[in-house]
Amino acid sequence: MPKLKTHKGMKKRFKVSATGKVSHKRCGSSHLNSHKSGSKIRKLRKKSFLKVSAEMARVRKAVRQRISSQPDVIAAARLAAVNGPAEGEQVETTAAPEQN
Repeated sequence: MPKLKTHKGMKKRFKVSATGKVSHKRCGSSHLNSHKSGSKIRKLRKKSFLKVSAEMARVRKAVRQRISSQPDVIAAARLAAVNGPAEGEQVETTAAPEQN
């Protein structure tokens, strides 16, 4: 069976993060900007994320990106970030010198 090819057009337009989110550049910011307000231009500079999971799966499949080889590790890290350190776990802190 031959290798599956990446969809090069989608690879140029979409980026898949390590957690599987799909980001893209917003449309309408390339030209004809003189009549647009400054706040509109600033909002168009920021990246946008796809919200429909079916669309995200379609893009990931076309770009040939794996979500993660270890989804359990990502889920555990996300829980640790939300809940704080688990009981008995060491927390590394760097104390800044006090100024008087």
